[in-house]
Amino acid sequence: MSIREIVSPFFAARIVSEKRQREARAAAEKARRKAGAPHEVFYFHQPDDPYAVLAAQLLQSLTERFDIKLIPMLVPPPADNDAPEREALINYSRRDGAMLAQKYGLSFDDPGRQPEGALTALARRILASAIAKERFSEAVCAVDRALWQEDTGRIDALAGEFGMAGEAETAHAMKKGAEMRRRLGHYLGGVFCYAGEQYWGADRLHHLETRLHALGAYMGEEPFAPLKPPPALLAGPGDEAAGPAIDFFLSLRSPYTHVAAPQLFALARHHNCPVRLRFVLPMMMRGIPASFQKQTYIMRDAKREAARAGIGFGRIADPFGRPSERGLALIPYAVSQGKGEAFVLSFLSGVWAEAIRSGFNPGLKKIVARAGLDWKEAKAFLGDESWREEAEENRKALFEHGLWGVPTFAVGDIAVWGQDRLWAVEDEIIRLKAKTRAQG
Repeated sequence: MSIREIVSPFFAARIVSEKRQREARAAAEKARRKAGAPHEVFYFHQPDDPYAVLAAQLLQSLTERFDIKLIPMLVPPPADNDAPEREALINYSRRDGAMLAQKYGLSFDDPGRQPEGALTALARRILASAIAKERFSEAVCAVDRALWQEDTGRIDALAGEFGMAGEAETAHAMKKGAEMRRRLGHYLGGVFCYAGEQYWGADRLHHLETRLHALGAYMGEEPFAPLKPPPALLAGPGDEAAGPAIDFFLSLRSPYTHVAAPQLFALARHHNCPVRLRFVLPMMMRGIPASFQKQTYIMRDAKREAARAGIGFGRIADPFGRPSERGLALIPYAVSQGKGEAFVLSFLSGVWAEAIRSGFNPGLKKIVARAGLDWKEAKAFLGDESWREEAEENRKALFEHGLWGVPTFAVGDIAVWGQDRLWAVEDEIIRLKAKTRAQG
């Protein structure tokens, strides 16, 4: 047994401990009250990032509804170890941002390219000036819109209205923002940080709002409800008509895959859609690095997203390396027995919610047996390396969709990344079924 396999359950449990979270929140609130300080929410903005463009559109409503002090800061793009396949990430963020904007009633259209670099630099200088003058919330949406429309005349007008910081001053502001973002535990733009926790983008803001409401910071006249609650699943009617096949790109070491899998399989059953399991090697086992901030945030975010979906999470035995490989080796066998879904769910629950060490036979035997598979038969496949070829074929297919991470879902005309995009999968299924019915 490796040192990693011994310590990972204890380290992971500490990161996602609900008890520690409650204690940390209580301590932060006690310190705030003692100091007589306001609820300080840091917001980190990157104007050439679609997710930040969307998040910024909610700032005014957030400050009107909650008794908070918003502290905006400019930040550069994430570091290389937090942005694998940077070009693909940038291209996908535009497509995803446009889709998210349409779903949430926000404003962003994908122009098919990033804003011109010199114009982005001007936008940053205007926003740095607006921050210095405490006018960021007034300026940010107009500046973002002019930047993405590459409207130089409007950029000039906004520079006249809000001023324009010098290049050195702007560079200093961005360096300061990057340092604060790292210190507060994140690595991206469009992120909110409050009292030890981080909330990335418009579709995590509801977690922050709920926390602030519990602290008595809500000032709205209407009964509390988040600005942009997560879209509901199983929204469309189920029927017996066959639905389109869903390609489910998954990794057994992905906590978000664990959160996604039971929801995806339920959605597929509801709409009578077959699911094809397209397993890949975990990113870090493919040599793709991730910073400590990124790994920690993912674990904590997966914990709260799992809680929202009613999925167990937190007793973790990290299946890095051999444990994942042993699980991947058995997926083709499980599929051949008609037990692919059952095995994937059993494995994911085992390593992410029950601290079952899949790298050793007693743990893997339990995972296999409760999936309805024969352990004696299964053991024979542990030495079969042919799964590696299938995993590589799946990785190539994933990249053909313009993506590299999991969970990814491809159905019909779309490929989307993340457990928080299952609503897009359902929207596409409903669209395709309606099209089939209309064609008679």
